[in-house]
Amino acid sequence: MKKLLYIYNPAAGRKTAKINLSDVLEVFARQGYEITVHPTQERGDATTAARDMGPDYDRVVCCGGDGTLNETVRGLLELPWELRPVLGYIPAGTTNDFSRTLELPKTPPELAEVAGAGVPQAIDVGEAEGNLFTYVAAFGLFTDVSYSTPQASKNLLGHFAYVLEGMGKLTNIPSYHMKVTSAEGHEVEGDFIYGMVGNTVSVGGLVSLPRDKVLLDDGRFEVILIRQPKNGKDWQSILTALTTLQMAEDGAVVGFSAGEITFACDRPVAWTVDGEFGGEQTVTHVRNLPRALTMATGAPFS
Repeated sequence: MKKLLYIYNPAAGRKTAKINLSDVLEVFARQGYEITVHPTQERGDATTAARDMGPDYDRVVCCGGDGTLNETVRGLLELPWELRPVLGYIPAGTTNDFSRTLELPKTPPELAEVAGAGVPQAIDVGEAEGNLFTYVAAFGLFTDVSYSTPQASKNLLGHFAYVLEGMGKLTNIPSYHMKVTSAEGHEVEGDFIYGMVGNTVSVGGLVSLPRDKVLLDDGRFEVILIRQPKNGKDWQSILTALTTLQMAEDGAVVGFSAGEITFACDRPVAWTVDGEFGGEQTVTHVRNLPRALTMATGAPFS
């Protein structure tokens, strides 16, 4: 009989993972799995479970927010390639950015159908100074909101919690003087209030990219840098660039794709990876790990 390890975070989102547990397990049972259920107890628990238990299973499914997914992926990537089971994902967090990129269905039973029997698809994973990420590494404006907002507030207010926390930052926006270079030959220098390296169409509802530009298995990330605005006209230029996706290396918003990127700043910069704190340093090297993970999806990527 096929074996499935179900790792879920009981505290994620509005505790929907716990509420919908029986419906999800019923789907897996119908698919013919022998199921082991592992509720996470503390930070890092999903990583330990995926690493230590994963090799004994045909499929690992994690249920929770972006942080739970990140922990599970980290555990699986500690295993040799031949021992990594297919990963299914049932989003149950506050923003669930990566689920939008994967175009996963909405209801728990539908999500379980894909997680347990979806098409295995290899995807890229990122690494920023030793921190793995599935969809984004970022610095600057609003990026500390997801890890500084209390879980209770996230559960109560959902995405609005991020907006409320972020509003207070608009009066005194820090900027970082950086030189950004890539292995593919890009070189940009300036004062930036926000920067991201991602493999996603959505970041906290604040940045959206077209699906035809975001390929999850091409060995490249999308890089976006927002320059420091000096007046209202500059803010309008930023909004226009983000809305129309008209980005240039000398514009208010810089955009390009690359597989390896180095960010060098004149002072330490705090980064987030998949919404969690990712360290603080003056030089940050980000690289793409091509097709490092296999995930269950509803259909092959185009």
